[in-house]
Amino acid sequence: MNLNKRQIQLILILVENKREPDYLPLSAKELSEKVKVSTKTIYSDVSIIQNYVSKFNVDLIKKPRIGIYIKGSDSDLLRILTGIEFKKNDDYLDNRTRRELVFSQLLNSDGFITVQELSDKYYVNRQVILEDIDDIELRLESIGLTLQRTSGKGIKLDIDEDSRRKILTQVVSRQIFNVVPTINERNLKIVNDNKLSIPKNLITSVDGILNNFTKNQNMVLNDYEYQSLLVHLLIAVERIKLGKFVKNEHWGSSTTYLTESKILAKELENALNIKFPKQEIYYIQLHLVAAGKKRTNNISTKLNTNDLLQNYLNDFGYDDQLYEGLLLHINSSLNRWKLGVSITNPYKDSIIQKYSYAFEAAINLKKLYEREYNTKINDDETAYLALHFEAYLERRRTNNNVIQAAIVCSTGLGTSQLLAARIKNDFSRVKIMKILSYDEYLKFDSKDIDLIISTIELPENNLPIIYVSPVVSTEELKNKIKMAIADNTSQTSDYSLFNSLISSENIMIDKVDNWENAISMLGKLLENNGVLRTGSIESAIQRENLSFTSFKNISTPHANPRYVKKTRIGVLKLQEPVVWGNQKVNLIFFIAFKENMDQAQLDTIYDRFWDILSDGRLIKKIISSNSSEKISDLLKGR
Repeated sequence: MNLNKRQIQLILILVENKREPDYLPLSAKELSEKVKVSTKTIYSDVSIIQNYVSKFNVDLIKKPRIGIYIKGSDSDLLRILTGIEFKKNDDYLDNRTRRELVFSQLLNSDGFITVQELSDKYYVNRQVILEDIDDIELRLESIGLTLQRTSGKGIKLDIDEDSRRKILTQVVSRQIFNVVPTINERNLKIVNDNKLSIPKNLITSVDGILNNFTKNQNMVLNDYEYQSLLVHLLIAVERIKLGKFVKNEHWGSSTTYLTESKILAKELENALNIKFPKQEIYYIQLHLVAAGKKRTNNISTKLNTNDLLQNYLNDFGYDDQLYEGLLLHINSSLNRWKLGVSITNPYKDSIIQKYSYAFEAAINLKKLYEREYNTKINDDETAYLALHFEAYLERRRTNNNVIQAAIVCSTGLGTSQLLAARIKNDFSRVKIMKILSYDEYLKFDSKDIDLIISTIELPENNLPIIYVSPVVSTEELKNKIKMAIADNTSQTSDYSLFNSLISSENIMIDKVDNWENAISMLGKLLENNGVLRTGSIESAIQRENLSFTSFKNISTPHANPRYVKKTRIGVLKLQEPVVWGNQKVNLIFFIAFKENMDQAQLDTIYDRFWDILSDGRLIKKIISSNSSEKISDLLKGR
């Protein structure tokens, strides 16, 4: 016998009531108020619960004018609770999962769905479903769509098939790839069917067909191209089963990948007992062309130069790995961008939140390509570009942990070589880049050097210098180098750099009507305090229109560095939340960083900043604070 969530909740209430000393039976009215349903529903549920608990040698008693209570030994009650706990782990859905499923159900339905139908299906009361619908409606508004609500009929999403599939692509991708990064039968077994809007057996079947197809046709798809094509096929199969087809032929006049598209459609038809109409085959063709026209025997071994990318990276900084990675990614994506075929990135939100500096770099790069090719690149694509930048920044961070040193002595020979050998042996983090004579040192460009180790007196230098005897003891050498390394890295383990950006004078508590006004209000405060120049507010609003920086109940708008006078972080706590993208936000951090900030400093600041933003308890304390001084103290860890 399957219990719904409400019935499980009633059992837990009754068991908990029995455990209280001198407990009294609960009336149907009291129970109805606890689970927010009618007394009629309570009596119906009690009949079902009676049958369920009887299997455990437990009785559910209902006495007129007295109430309802549960009767049984502690051991038998424990057996019921244990069984319920397993059921909860298996069947219960968290809010986010349930909302995704409700959203996908709306997208798959052309007719009205009632709140009661959704309430019954997901074992929650009507109020919870109404809150889910409010959340979905907010998400739809952010992309210019509205949810149709009709009294007596329910809710309905009235959009064309193409739009329906584009949104479904995002929802289904999140459902599958947020839980299972690599699709295979073993991994999918850990995902319950009730957490997916598409059955697991269909996912594994289509995945197997697509995998064999790409091998047989010698096609090469990277991970996100493969995932995108898989999700498209899954949605196409589900919609075709419902008799819903794309309206346009989309491609039709081209023969590129048409033969391969027909082969793939036929394999799906044979395996799944469905029929792909002509326009759906053309739709597959569109996605194959968008994947990049690649075959294992026809891949260029040379990278084409790209002035647009090169010029941007000249300003940002790069290594060969970053340039080549971005170039390959962009070359394979250009077809997709030009054709307007979007790809879904299930890790987008995490990338935007965790790698904000890399995402900003990707945003600036994508603007160049949008202008150059008169196209639109969405946040999902931009987040993939950001991963290349983050990998590069991580390589730089790793390199930054190595102390690059030069040894200087009178001749650069003899004992200095011995000193270098001893350092290499005892200090894995110290890399000897050069051994210099005094004359060579005077002409030496030390821009890539972190530390000078010298056996002779040297003219003053901006770099740290430690002096040692050519035959210095190992202990003394260790102590001096350790002190130099500690000085070099002390900043990264200290919150003082982040704290220096926070001041109560740049923190305000107020109320606004929309997100644009929130940026304007906080921006004006920062302008008045000499942090920002005129033009910063407009640039921050333009930046938000490219990609909203909101997540959960927080937003982090940015000022363009050319409008920043002082590196600071402004804070606005709203008395009432405002809609910001597809979130409701009541805490805003206005990030104002000057141009050409040192990467090590940025890493230190962002590490501390994201520790704060991910600390839910701290954020709640900030939101409940009523003074700028208190918010400042909380951000500084006081």
